[in-house]
Amino acid sequence: MFPYLLCLLGILLAVPVLALVALAFKLPITIAGIGYLSGSVLVIAGLLLAPWAHTYSNVLAVTGVIVISLVASLRLVLAWQDTAPSISMTTLPQGNGTHWVNYLLDEQDSLIFGEELFHLIGGDSASEHENITSALLAGYSEMRARQRLFPSPIVSTYLNLQRPTHFDAVVIEPEVDDLPEFAVIFLHGYMGNVTAQCWEIAEAVRMFGGVTVCPSTGWRGDWWQPQGEAILQATFEYVRGRGVQRFYLGGFSNGGSGISRLAPQLKNESGLKGLIFIDGIHNSTAIRETGLPVLIIQGAQDERMLATQARQVAEEIGTSGTYVELNGDHFLIMKQPRLVQDAIATWLEMFEQRKYATTQY
Repeated sequence: MFPYLLCLLGILLAVPVLALVALAFKLPITIAGIGYLSGSVLVIAGLLLAPWAHTYSNVLAVTGVIVISLVASLRLVLAWQDTAPSISMTTLPQGNGTHWVNYLLDEQDSLIFGEELFHLIGGDSASEHENITSALLAGYSEMRARQRLFPSPIVSTYLNLQRPTHFDAVVIEPEVDDLPEFAVIFLHGYMGNVTAQCWEIAEAVRMFGGVTVCPSTGWRGDWWQPQGEAILQATFEYVRGRGVQRFYLGGFSNGGSGISRLAPQLKNESGLKGLIFIDGIHNSTAIRETGLPVLIIQGAQDERMLATQARQVAEEIGTSGTYVELNGDHFLIMKQPRLVQDAIATWLEMFEQRKYATTQY
């Protein structure tokens, strides 16, 4: 009876794994992704053969487990050998190093394959899906030129491990020996925190000698809920604890919506010098009452946050707001990174002295 149960388990696992194998023929995949898929196929083959070929079944399953374990172990070893990473992750509020699970999967595979599946179930439109794979691949290629292997909060997020008492924060330091002069705290949107998105924002910040900190809440990106607000407050304290007394708060999509909803609590936040909204803003009255300078970056073809709505909010905010409308959809940060970075850098230059020109526009 037991071999047939193993076979049934193999059938159940075969459906998602074979779907990923099929996608691997049309999507770019990393060496780690190939290793994980190959090992998974061997394990499933072993399970399917359990009732009829016991010896071969065991050999296939054990070989598959060994392949998966070797890939995971190699990623962990390579991560620990990098003693001075450009992209790091910390567990806040303790400030400890990141959990090992954040190195297991390559974020490129998670995001590219995840976005493709998201599109297949109707999660995004044809125009939003267009060119997203090539844009993501280009972004990850640039990141790997700086750092071969980097952590990602995706696994921890979808294991529901992000809590105010222990949450992941991506930290990208400027390429300077001095302590960062200021910080940009950037909040992710729906579907969770992504290291690549934090990296693209940091490219505009690091040229001024600033550090970028991207905290993680649940995959919904609902920063206005008690958990999200507590995580944001802990991130403020982390930045101040590093001796950085001047920081800006930004957010994409639900991250911007979270800042909009929390605006009444932000106007007395010590050290907060400005707000950045990318494809997500409302509550103009509360934002204006903070008295803070505001940057609004909006995609003209955004289907989720309409440009007409963003323009109206910008008009209501008045002279303290800077409105930049770009030719693009909701996924501006990854599809139009240089234009987004240029808008942020131009705005920051009004408040921060440009010292470190590390990014070319």
